[in-house]
Amino acid sequence: MELQNREEIKNDILQSWLRVAWVYPMDGPDGRVYLRLTPGGRLKLRKRIKELEAETGESGADLARQEEAGTLPLDRKKMELSMMVQAYSSERKFIESQGQALGRAGVDYEAPEPRSE
Repeated sequence: MELQNREEIKNDILQSWLRVAWVYPMDGPDGRVYLRLTPGGRLKLRKRIKELEAETGESGADLARQEEAGTLPLDRKKMELSMMVQAYSSERKFIESQGQALGRAGVDYEAPEPRSE
């Protein structure tokens, strides 16, 4: 079955991450459920980011910026790479905000600041 819709593709990617135990659900302080990367998931994600960057010839950080801007093409590999970079970067920021020290980042991506209008 070919997935055509952006949300279907994203959900399929997240389901595959759950099946291989790269992420686990966690209740947030606001009553919402968030997906957190497992320690092994972070390492596997980091490796897979490099593999997908080589396959697509694209920078994961550039694709993540395109996703934020809403200009990312409907291509599963590029969408997955973008999601991986965003997940990896946000997980590192969360861990560091808790006062834990991490080594050098495998991906350098800064999410844009939310616009206030």
